[in-house]
Amino acid sequence: MEIIWDPQKQERLKRERGIDLDEIKGLIENNCYFEILENPSNPGQFLIPLEYKSYFHVVVVKIEPEKIIIKTCYPSRKADKKYRRDK
Repeated sequence: MEIIWDPQKQERLKRERGIDLDEIKGLIENNCYFEILENPSNPGQFLIPLEYKSYFHVVVVKIEPEKIIIKTCYPSRKADKKYRRDK
């Protein structure tokens, strides 16, 4: 399945949050996430919590039949608290 995103969003996330969507793509492709959750505030979108740069982030995606579209990614204190193994 192809994973895509808006190139302008990629540049903004790199500049503002230090997030590289190419690295996020690799983590998703290698199943380095804990679960896929429905986004309660936006039907049709899903949340993928994963560890990135030693902190948990949430990747917001839209899943279509042949592709996954990354909408955004952000560091999440809530996800870090929930999934951190070395509490």
